Amino acid sequence: MKKLFELTVCQNDDIEMGQTCSGEILVSPTGDGAFSGELLQGKVVPAGMGTTCTPAPGINDIDTVMLLQADDGAYILMELKAIFDTDEAVEARLMKGEVVDPDEYYYKGVVSFRTGSDKYRWLERKVCVCTGIIESWEKLVFEIYML
Repeated sequence: MKKLFELTVCQNDDIEMGQTCSGEILVSPTGDGAFSGELLQGKVVPAGMGTTCTPAPGINDIDTVMLLQADDGAYILMELKAIFDTDEAVEARLMKGEVVDPDEYYYKGVVSFRTGSDKYRWLERKVCVCTGIIESWEKLVFEIYML
């Protein structure tokens, strides 16, 4: 695996939709953020959103679309599909705002990219994965790797 970049994103103003046929749904608008790696760096444009589906306590399916803008101005659409699973005690600590070691929960996913930029077209049609770290409910960190 080759690490592409580390991405930090803020999310604020979550919208709780309540119980649906798929479980509880939480919508999280994407706020500001930044990404940095050896081959590309830039900022997160606050134009995306994530949805978290919780069919049972501690089981979360996350779908996120983020718009990235590289330092040279090119736009890259990043789609992230992740699983966040934890037990009730760890989730309670996170909800209190405690810092929790990422080894105490499972936050992994797959990532895909789309871009109109010739410079970054190499990102498309690659198998990429990520690991997520919850610094707080408002600040998430993802390490993105290409297989």
